[in-house]
Amino acid sequence: MKSKPRPKRLVIGAMTGTSLDGIDVAATEIDGTGLDMRANLLRHVTADLGPLRDELHRAAQQEPMTAGQFAGLALALGEQYADAIGEAVRPTNRSDLIAVHGQTIVHRPPVSWQLINPAPIAARFGCPVVYNLRQADIAAGGQGAPITPIADWILFRDRLHRRAIVNLGGFCNVTILPAGRSGKPLEQVRGFDICACNLVLDAVARQTLGTAYDQGGGAAQCGAPHAEAVQDLCATFRRQRSEHRSLGTEDEASDWVAQHKIRLPPNDLAATAVEAVAECIGEALAEYDVDQVIIAGGGAHNRTLVDAIAEHCHQPVRLSDEFGVPIQAREALAMAVLGALCADGIPITLPQVTGCTEPAPVAGTWCLPHGLAWAPR
Repeated sequence: MKSKPRPKRLVIGAMTGTSLDGIDVAATEIDGTGLDMRANLLRHVTADLGPLRDELHRAAQQEPMTAGQFAGLALALGEQYADAIGEAVRPTNRSDLIAVHGQTIVHRPPVSWQLINPAPIAARFGCPVVYNLRQADIAAGGQGAPITPIADWILFRDRLHRRAIVNLGGFCNVTILPAGRSGKPLEQVRGFDICACNLVLDAVARQTLGTAYDQGGGAAQCGAPHAEAVQDLCATFRRQRSEHRSLGTEDEASDWVAQHKIRLPPNDLAATAVEAVAECIGEALAEYDVDQVIIAGGGAHNRTLVDAIAEHCHQPVRLSDEFGVPIQAREALAMAVLGALCADGIPITLPQVTGCTEPAPVAGTWCLPHGLAWAPR
């Protein structure tokens, strides 16, 4: 007897990145299971962090807090995630599964903490919530990052093109996808962190422009890169990448901003930071024979940065919007895919990417509002 096809699932992915620019939620229709699944974005919602942003920034800067303050912050963030998810699932207020990343406040493997209390989310929506997606990989000797390459493969794989998916988040990370689907394509997927991106660009904006970020890259476009300062920042980025690890706490290049903001005009400093980030991205991608470069993440709003990346890659770059994945929604959509894979018992990290032992572990900690009446399949 032919088995019935599994019904489509409504899976919610929610993400806050290291740049703390808000909570992104992706309401996602998952068709199929395991590595054969397809993901269709139904709705994307972005919510402001409000006062929590400053508290989370303090935590990420390793400022001392009491246990009570950390617990209160985790609870408040869980409640704010629940509010944002509620906006994404209106009017039905239902979902089959929710995957939340939480806020990374420290990442120095084997120590890594994605802060969140998932209980308010599970209580409000009455469905399983999976979180702590990095910890199993770290326990298996991996870096726990980059975590999205397998999701990128599901979202962006192509029979004809070898693609680079470039995420311009707080840090820039890249997924290299092979062309075709024959053989064992996942073994050919590569992923790695390159350098600080929005973290350093936003630090320049806050400290010299008096704004949260350089909107559209306007200040950088009006400035001129300072060659010596570009190479100074590139040297920091190259040293970090040569260590073959995931980037995190204390990799924000804050010393470079403090040193050069004294001697360079604000627009020139913004242009210099953009040029250094683009140069290092171009260098990293030159090691791979990719024929399509696809850009996503909040940094893709910075047109000066996108244009500089295209120049250093010596080819046009395309925004992920062209492939049905809005640039701001890509990470939240990836979280939904990773959550569905966790529920299907599929490892979400790749040994050649994170350095974990083989086989990679099945990840995720579960908050089950109805106990073991529901368990991951």
